[in-house]
Amino acid sequence: MKTCLSIIAISSLVLTGLVSAAPQSKPNGPWLTDEQNVSLAALRSYGQLWHTLEQLDRSAKGEFVLSSAPRVSNTGREIPVVTIGNGPQRIMIIAQQHGNEYVVSEAMIELARDLSNNSKESRAIRDALTLTIVPRVNVDGFDASVEDAFGNTPPWRQNYDPFCVAGPCPAFYQRGRGYDINRYHSFIADSPEVDPYVGGPNPVPESVAMRLLFDEFQPSVVIDFHHQGSYVDADGNLITGSTLWPNATSAAEALGVVDQFEAGVELAKRVVAVMATELDQYGYANLTLYPGTTTPGIARNAYGLLGAGSVLFEMRGGIGTKSNGYITKTAYNAAKAVVAAMANGALFDADITIAENLPPRGPGIGAPNEEAGEVE
Repeated sequence: MKTCLSIIAISSLVLTGLVSAAPQSKPNGPWLTDEQNVSLAALRSYGQLWHTLEQLDRSAKGEFVLSSAPRVSNTGREIPVVTIGNGPQRIMIIAQQHGNEYVVSEAMIELARDLSNNSKESRAIRDALTLTIVPRVNVDGFDASVEDAFGNTPPWRQNYDPFCVAGPCPAFYQRGRGYDINRYHSFIADSPEVDPYVGGPNPVPESVAMRLLFDEFQPSVVIDFHHQGSYVDADGNLITGSTLWPNATSAAEALGVVDQFEAGVELAKRVVAVMATELDQYGYANLTLYPGTTTPGIARNAYGLLGAGSVLFEMRGGIGTKSNGYITKTAYNAAKAVVAAMANGALFDADITIAENLPPRGPGIGAPNEEAGEVE
């Protein structure tokens, strides 16, 4: 009963987003236009995703295991999981919890491809680490052959579970469509399948699958890749990525896990410092702090409450597939830098002040005369 009351009390926190007027930016674009509509044909479909990973599995030169997550989606689709290496250090990277945030999935496939080769660096990483990659968590919200209650088809943010059309719906639920997967990660140590808001069974199978993977592999670092809209810094420069560590301090206090939470936060800041140092050398990368909420069921917070160095990384998104190359490259470079630093031990000596001194994310913008706003 105490645990259930804690869940309800902790999870009364309210999620808010930021929407701002549209200033000019440097550079002034690229922007998504009618002529540059996002083409899903330029991205891997569900079947193509599995096919690519199966090819990598067959050609891998070292420890490479392709499997399915412990739960399937509501349409019965299996969620692919890649495990690379067999070293003592453990790290878990997930992407595309939101179905319409898809380019980061491509970056994680490239990371898996890179680390499966026979280079000296890849062999050393596989010997030092066990890396779990889930390149696309929300397989239904990306391209399932479904419609929500109002006739809309994916890609969309939520999973597919259109049971609530009228009357009050559950927290973080899109009416007639489904749940926001990145709100339903259980943060209770002995209850991986609990609903983090009202107790009882967790209604989001994709979130349960990620928590069960976390429990199985016990990673000390978790990185969650997303897309945000377009934002600018104080000088009007376009921001290409925003990042943050756990901040659910009140939840940690209520659960009595302050010490492990603070240890996870410190490790997460070291992860952010490694990312920031790596990306600082690239002219196309501009990194800021993400203004994240304290909602404990968000992956960034849930796995932090469980003691991991848990990090959110939000790439700029919504700009069309013709301009997605640098997004893929930035996400790949950020993830690869952390993996390499964890393998050689440099991660654990990274200067956390580099993370703490990142500038805050500025206002959201859109194409001229439009507005933008996103939440993790």
